Amino acid sequence: MEKKTNTKALTGIFAFCLGSMPSNMTLGLIAYIMQSYSTVSTTTVAMIMTMPSLVAMIYAFFVGSLNTKISAKNLLIFGQICLVIYAAIFCFLGGKAPIYVLLVGAALAGFGQGSNNTLLGVLLLDAVPDDQKRKNILGIAISAMSLGGVFFTTVGGFLAVNHWQHAYYLWFIIVLFIVLEFICLPNRKPEGSKQPAADTQASEPAGKLPVMVWIIAIHYLFWFMFMYVYGLNVSEYVITLYQLGTSAESGIAASLVTVGGVVAGMLFGTYSKFLKKWTVPFAMGLTAIGLYLPLVMTTNILGIYICGLCGGFSMSAANPYIISHLAEIVPANLYSKAMSIYSGFMNVGMFIAIYVIAFLTKLVCGDAGDVHYKFVVGCAGALICTILSIPIYVVKGKKTA
Repeated sequence: MEKKTNTKALTGIFAFCLGSMPSNMTLGLIAYIMQSYSTVSTTTVAMIMTMPSLVAMIYAFFVGSLNTKISAKNLLIFGQICLVIYAAIFCFLGGKAPIYVLLVGAALAGFGQGSNNTLLGVLLLDAVPDDQKRKNILGIAISAMSLGGVFFTTVGGFLAVNHWQHAYYLWFIIVLFIVLEFICLPNRKPEGSKQPAADTQASEPAGKLPVMVWIIAIHYLFWFMFMYVYGLNVSEYVITLYQLGTSAESGIAASLVTVGGVVAGMLFGTYSKFLKKWTVPFAMGLTAIGLYLPLVMTTNILGIYICGLCGGFSMSAANPYIISHLAEIVPANLYSKAMSIYSGFMNVGMFIAIYVIAFLTKLVCGDAGDVHYKFVVGCAGALICTILSIPIYVVKGKKTA
């Protein structure tokens, strides 16, 4: 008898999705945080945005293995408790405690950030046995992630106009999500499919991931790194460089990433059927276009807004396609390991972005600190990744229905 969809578990999964992306809010506040720590180098303060990625890129590689001993439910709740502690540190100690205290607090977010994709994948694999239905729900789940990010980033931006620390009061809503997760999620290791993926090559040794998994992960690392130029620099672009607004406008710009993600996630089942193997190249090309607009619309905040929409749409278009694609090219018993590799490399891209982009900007443009030129480098890098995605997904890749 076919196993039915676990609707109670889906309630817990969607609660998790809504509370999984609050850290995007910090992207719109970083300029104000820098003002509170004006005697500290901007590079050190900017590490607030990269510390979560440092922890996440290490933790992500172990989540798949940890899930063989610890339930996905407990791993998920642990990550969200870390987000609440992050909020408490920034809310009550921001501007008062040394910057290193905030860096430790930011690092805690990495335990949630590094497990989001992996845990979402394995929980859905258990809750929704039907492949096609799971793909559709996956797009909606990623929309829910983006929708939660819109709330935190937009409302947080307005709360931060007078005191940036006040924005972090919002994060305590995550306590409600944790309660729902505790009640609704099953406390067991996801069962997943009993059969290996149909498309898995028979020549692959048992327990060994296909080479394509590593190629996809490394390629995504570079694309995410170049795309992250927006997140790292949007606050400076709006508030400092072109003086287009305050943290309210910066918060809106940052939240539009998640707005674009909501749209992409909700419509994923429609446009992915049309684009098929071109879904990822399309998404990455849209990133390059988005990063180009702020270069030519420097006196109009609309350019940076559209850039945010393009970036968010790109992430939420590429991510579910790749998650589904990995489920097709690896055996079910290796899926969590493949997701750990993919998520780990994504977080590596986020962590190294601030350093690699600064190096490339200085190498190519001569000024590592010029935000305008960072967008130039990001646009060029995203375009190269778009071109490279064609042989990976269109020529070599297998079709995701």
